[in-house]
Amino acid sequence: MTKGWDTSNDGEDTAGLIAAVDPCLQSQDVAELIARLDGVAGSLPGFAFQRHMDADGTLSYPIISGNVRDVLAFEPETMGVNAKGCLHVVHWADRDGHLAAIHRSAADLSTCVEEFRAISQSGEVRWLKGASRPRRAADGSVVWDGVLIDVTEGRRAEFKLDMLMEHAADSILILDETGAIDTVNAAAEGLFGRDAAELTGQSFTVLLTEAERRPDLLTGDAHDGSGGLVGGGPRELQGLHKDGSTFPLELSTSEVRLEGHRLFVGIGRDITVRKATEAALRETEQRLRAIAGNMPGMVFQRMLRPDGRLEFTYVSEGCRDFLGVEPEELMADPQLFMSALSVDESQRFLAALGRSARTMEPFEEEMAVLGRDGKRRWLRGQSRPTKRDNCDVVWDGVMIDVTDRRVAEQRLSFLAFYDPLTRLPNRPAFLERFTAAREQARQRHTLLAVVSLGIDRFGVINATMGHSVGDQVLIAAADVLQASIGRDDVLARASGDRFLMMITGHGSKRELTDAVERIHALAQVPVSVAGEEFEISSSTGVALFPRDGEDAETLIKNAEAALQRAKGQGAATLQFFTKEMSSNAAKTLSLQNKLRRAVEHGEFIPYYQPQVDLVTGSVVGMEALVRWKSPEMGMIAPGEFIPVAEESGLIDAICEVMLTECCRQNKEWQDQDLPAIPVAVNVSGRQFQYAKRLLTALENTLSNSGLDPRYLEIELTESSAMRDAESAIAVVQHMKEMGISCAIDDFGTGYSSLSVLKRFPISKLKIDRSFVMDVITDANDAAIVDAIVAMAKALKMKVIAEGVEHTQHLEFLRALGCDQMQGYLFSRPLPAEEMGKLLAEGRRLHFNDRRRA
Repeated sequence: MTKGWDTSNDGEDTAGLIAAVDPCLQSQDVAELIARLDGVAGSLPGFAFQRHMDADGTLSYPIISGNVRDVLAFEPETMGVNAKGCLHVVHWADRDGHLAAIHRSAADLSTCVEEFRAISQSGEVRWLKGASRPRRAADGSVVWDGVLIDVTEGRRAEFKLDMLMEHAADSILILDETGAIDTVNAAAEGLFGRDAAELTGQSFTVLLTEAERRPDLLTGDAHDGSGGLVGGGPRELQGLHKDGSTFPLELSTSEVRLEGHRLFVGIGRDITVRKATEAALRETEQRLRAIAGNMPGMVFQRMLRPDGRLEFTYVSEGCRDFLGVEPEELMADPQLFMSALSVDESQRFLAALGRSARTMEPFEEEMAVLGRDGKRRWLRGQSRPTKRDNCDVVWDGVMIDVTDRRVAEQRLSFLAFYDPLTRLPNRPAFLERFTAAREQARQRHTLLAVVSLGIDRFGVINATMGHSVGDQVLIAAADVLQASIGRDDVLARASGDRFLMMITGHGSKRELTDAVERIHALAQVPVSVAGEEFEISSSTGVALFPRDGEDAETLIKNAEAALQRAKGQGAATLQFFTKEMSSNAAKTLSLQNKLRRAVEHGEFIPYYQPQVDLVTGSVVGMEALVRWKSPEMGMIAPGEFIPVAEESGLIDAICEVMLTECCRQNKEWQDQDLPAIPVAVNVSGRQFQYAKRLLTALENTLSNSGLDPRYLEIELTESSAMRDAESAIAVVQHMKEMGISCAIDDFGTGYSSLSVLKRFPISKLKIDRSFVMDVITDANDAAIVDAIVAMAKALKMKVIAEGVEHTQHLEFLRALGCDQMQGYLFSRPLPAEEMGKLLAEGRRLHFNDRRRA
């Protein structure tokens, strides 16, 4: 068993060892030596040991100091040996070499060099290094006393250095103070075509051409002050390959001090490619300048000096168009550019330029400039910074005129958050402002009211005076309402004749109620439009925060529920939301939540109703009708959930689901060689108010499905189209440009103006089923249908009748010259699988030819 060499043994082992060495020592001397030896052993960055080899060659370690715990985490007494006498902690790969060194030392009593890897108790590999001195005992055995030091960190550092040297892409030379080569890496061997053994000891100048070689090349001439390679940054020299070929060499040399000796480290690379590139760049510089001069923008090189001075070192001819100045003028006086910016723009520009200079990130700028012609233009620039040796930062970039795009973005932004007719905020803007107002009300402990206000009998004004006058009345009413509210209150146009208000800043319910009643009273005033006076009145519904709801949607819903109650009680009525209305509100809210889950879980599916040509009897189209397949409630018809979906804004998501599925399905049918016919998808009036999202959804759907746009038709109701005719016309025109056709659905139920209708780029009118059902029994309905067909013909539109259920309806419509029909007479709405079968069968409608010319 190995004994520990530690003060915890009260020095018994140590005393025995010393007494064995010199029996003449007195006990006092022994004690002193014990203390010194234990002190030395305890402070070693390793551990001491005694090795013993018997006359028969058996190896053992009778003593190992306690420091072995710190190095290998083994107790001294657990440090055993294997059958060959090698310590069990020695790495298997080093055991044979270690034993060979021990036997050589035993043979000639020379110092044994101890260096091997050891495995600690945790399994970690540690490097140990040391030496042991042998002596031969009287009985012929050999005893070694030695020390092993933990040199793991040093060896790891050596390995890292070796790895870096061998894997570096650049050639690395280490020179002694005379300039002789001490070490080279593999990259250097490859660069100069010489191996390390061949280069070691030679002057590094053998790697250079004769013209480059001089004695003072490395450190310079101290007498004439000429600089050498060391510390002067990268130098371009001519390198010499072993085969006699030369190449341009870039060499960076630095001096290091190691244990009082000077060493030099040189890093070199072959810059043949770079030199060729530089030559090519010089050759093309003039060509690039010519190209820059012809670009539709301003190409520039901008420089920021360390002292903060801004300069233009190059400007193309484009600056003349932007700023009205010549390139030479701008390069001579960069303040001409700064003076074209406003004070705020100038501060933002300089701050952003400074950030780019500090971070060296690309600089993107967009700013308004005022040219010498007095016109304001929006410019957008992109440039990349480069830092030069003298700390100048240079940006090379281009700047283009984006005024038209900026104006278009501002217009789109306005349309996204403002009503184009009244120029009031719209519903999304109202919702956005509500969030801030709610937080303010919570912080200040004030109340907040959401008011839904509708103009009474506004439809009569549209019907009798036309939409143009109706629009003017809405504008006048908006002005009256805007004048009645406080500075921090918000007025928005929700849709049609409905407005939303947010009344804020009142500390008590009584105070808030008085404010709402005052606003309601001020809204009951006549307005003058086009030389006529209109007596208008408004019904008002009110919901209070936080009593009637915590979020905007809930408060709007409750305010609208109160508005509906007010309208039911007569014109010019004010109604606050009460608990009596909570039942209906709860049902609506529950349905909203279910609708949201239905959208997330993909519960909305299309049913397809064929549309038949009344001349050929062939299926020429189909209308997609949304169905809600609820796991809880079964199949739900659209009339039960569409109004709630429109109120809550979920109609957008439902429409996008329908567009995606219908286009995908139609493309799939076409890929199966079924008849290629358009699918008509209904779009709500709300979606036309937020046209940007609708148009984006259409573009994405067509792109993802691969469906040709001519096989997609969008249907909007007559009332939706006429609610904001100008915007609707613009949206429909955009769809037409995309290749998508549009149809007016439920025609005859709204208040269309013929002058407006003829401006719509639509291809089809759909007669509402309410007129078709009674054409045989009601002369008025028959006359209306006849007039719609005649009008459609005059406007060169197709006309399709909905709800055709009887043969008499069919014969009447064909006699009028109606183009198409859909209804139960031919087919009910079908799920996708059944519709696919109908198309595959080529089913047709058969009839007697009684169509009039």
